[in-house]
Amino acid sequence: MALGLFNRGSIGAPPGKWDLSTLTWYTITVSPRWNQLVFITNAPDNVMERIVPKADTRVIGIPGMRLLRSHGRTYVARHVPTGAEIVTTSRSDGASRGVHYPPSARSLPMSDVPMNREEERLVSDLPSMARNARRLLAGLVTRMSTADPRKRWATGNWYWDPLERPESESRRVEWPERRLWGSGCEWDMEWTGFPYPIDVALSLTDPAIGLRGSRLRENRRSYEVILGSSVLRIKK
Repeated sequence: MALGLFNRGSIGAPPGKWDLSTLTWYTITVSPRWNQLVFITNAPDNVMERIVPKADTRVIGIPGMRLLRSHGRTYVARHVPTGAEIVTTSRSDGASRGVHYPPSARSLPMSDVPMNREEERLVSDLPSMARNARRLLAGLVTRMSTADPRKRWATGNWYWDPLERPESESRRVEWPERRLWGSGCEWDMEWTGFPYPIDVALSLTDPAIGLRGSRLRENRRSYEVILGSSVLRIKK
């Protein structure tokens, strides 16, 4: 999910072609559960249609993601290679249940549709990730719509500054570009537009909701979020 969301434009790594970055134009509350990522939004059907690839040769969405079930405006998809689930719902509690398949869901491949060769290739081409690197990248996704109540930082769903700082206008760009790439323990990230790089670094290391055991180190060119032997370098 992180590789799809945070790669876009001419600087983006290959997962930018999945076109997941458009999800950051929606207002989404992220609610991570055990082995399940919940997106609470007023457009859950549109969001799920961007996550599950359509049944054609051009993969737009997460390779290997399949619709599992739906009920009303709640959709549950499962990632075939890992078994992890994603929920998109308009319910404020993020609950998912039911096995009803409304007409709007039938255009998406269901869980009994195997991965095609292109999806298998895309998954096999992804770089390896150390355990703590996976935690860092997952942390980017789960904190993409968070804000510090003391107003030190805010990620603003990656499209605006909730703190409305005077200098925010200088970061406003029509078509932001992003890059998140690396392998093993070493990962690098840069982007144009919102949010501020320091805000993302602070969201991952905040004493209240940051990743346990993470620490922040600053140098001339980047903020380094360190977790164990893994590092995410965020370009200033």
